[in-house]
Amino acid sequence: MSMIEEYKQLGFTCIEAVFNKKEVLDLQHATDELIEQSRRHNVSNEKFDLEPNHSTKNPRVQRIKVPHKQHPVFAEAVRNRKILEILSKLIGKNIRFRNSKLNIKAANEGAAVDWHQDWAFYPHTNADLLAVGIMIDDVDENNAPLMIVPTSHEGKTLNHHFQGVFSGSVNPDSEKIDLSTAVKLTGPAGSASFHHVKALHGSSPNFSSRPRRLLLFEYASADAWPLVDFEVYGDFHEFQEKIVLGKSTLHPRNEPEHIIMPFPRPPNPDSIYRIQEFRRQSSSPTTELQSAVT
Repeated sequence: MSMIEEYKQLGFTCIEAVFNKKEVLDLQHATDELIEQSRRHNVSNEKFDLEPNHSTKNPRVQRIKVPHKQHPVFAEAVRNRKILEILSKLIGKNIRFRNSKLNIKAANEGAAVDWHQDWAFYPHTNADLLAVGIMIDDVDENNAPLMIVPTSHEGKTLNHHFQGVFSGSVNPDSEKIDLSTAVKLTGPAGSASFHHVKALHGSSPNFSSRPRRLLLFEYASADAWPLVDFEVYGDFHEFQEKIVLGKSTLHPRNEPEHIIMPFPRPPNPDSIYRIQEFRRQSSSPTTELQSAVT
């Protein structure tokens, strides 16, 4: 099956050696530099999501927020030639960058990310959006790889609400999702996965002795305009500047996608970790366990 066929049929594809050895080292060093900076922070903020046991002596970072604005290496990677070439084949010749994040699962811990669809967080006028997951470390089945349910990008948006509040996660049982089909996306450092905005995905805690750091870039077809969270793109000038391939348009392409608006928000909507805590703290601890399905 070709890369394009795999993406269209399964909702994801994974490619090795998108970044060469030097580029991987640059990404690793940039990540280390930002983690070192986190020592100066005591609580989660606009730069970092911190683990509860984070300290100056033992920095434990869940997520580096908007890394492309925090380090030039990540800013340069946004326009990586190989990534743009692949994007042009998957979602078209005119591409807009949306946002970035760097999820870190520290060795012997690293928080789970419960099952969810990115589409539930930021619906657009059409669903030609995807996330690129760049493996900064070698990722295998043991250090909490990203997991995706094949073909889950097809059909309706799943219910990400709990007790009437957007919780950023789904209940696989009530949604009748067969998690046994989930695929673990693994590969050597420098590999990259490309998953559709509606693909159901998650990851378990990291029980291995090795970290798993995954840089995520979100991209959209230029004619996919946001219906919520427009501020992520910045003002109109920045919105235009985020075109990384081809050209912009003032004519959104509207397609009849199933949408559930991500409102009302929980009390602390700063990141997916805080949003998903709402369901975890208000229900039985099954969601996190389901994230670890093998």
